Amino acid sequence: MKRWRWMVVFVVSLLLFAGCARVSLDPCLRATPPVAAFRVSPETGELPILVTLDASDSFAKAGNIVEYRGDFGDGTTGNGPVVRHRFDRDPASPEEREFRVTLTVTQESATDRDLCRLTGQTVRSLSYGVSHPLNVARWEIKATYYGSLIEGCVRNESVDLRVPHGQVSARFYREPDHVLVGQEQTEIWDVRPGEERLFMIPTALRAWQFDWIELRTEAFTAQP
Repeated sequence: MKRWRWMVVFVVSLLLFAGCARVSLDPCLRATPPVAAFRVSPETGELPILVTLDASDSFAKAGNIVEYRGDFGDGTTGNGPVVRHRFDRDPASPEEREFRVTLTVTQESATDRDLCRLTGQTVRSLSYGVSHPLNVARWEIKATYYGSLIEGCVRNESVDLRVPHGQVSARFYREPDHVLVGQEQTEIWDVRPGEERLFMIPTALRAWQFDWIELRTEAFTAQP
C-alpha cells in the first residue's frame, strides 16, 4: 500500500514540475504590451487626399518598438513610424467615406528566459470627402492650349455662417512616392449658407505631367 502511495506522490510531483517548467519557459510572463497611438494630418478634406499618419507617439513598456504596421481600411497596408497614404474616392459610394485605420506596433525586450515580443493595437475611424464649411460639390479637369483647367463648384455647408473669404487650392502629384509637381489656387468671396459658387483653377501642367489632383478648401473668415 505504501508503495502505491509513494508512486502516486511521485507522478503528481512530476506533473506539477512539468507544468511549472512550461510556465517558466514563457519569456513574456508578466510583461506589459506596448501602447499604440498615431496622429493624422489633415483630419478632414476632399477625396482623393494625401494623409500623413504619424505613430511616433507610440511607446514600449519594456525594450523597444521594432515594427509599425498600419492597415488603412481600404485594402492596403503600410509599414514605418511615419507614412503617407492616399485615400481615394469610391464612385459607387456617397461623397463621404469612412476608413477604419488600425495601427499595430511590436515591441521586443530581452528577459532572463528569452526574447519577448508583444504587440499593441489602436483603431481610429477617419472620414473624408466633405469639407466644412466650404465643400467641393463637383469638379472636372479639361485640356487647354496652355495646359489644363479645373472647373468646379463649392458649396457653403454651414446653415448659419457666411464665408466672406475662402480659397480653393489644387495640388498635382505624380506616382510613385506622391511627388508634388505643382500647386495652384483661386479665391472665393462672400458665399452665404447653402449657396454654391463656381471656381476655375488654371495650370500650365498638361495631363501627362501629373497622375492625380488633390483639392483643398479653406475659409479664412466665417460670419453669421
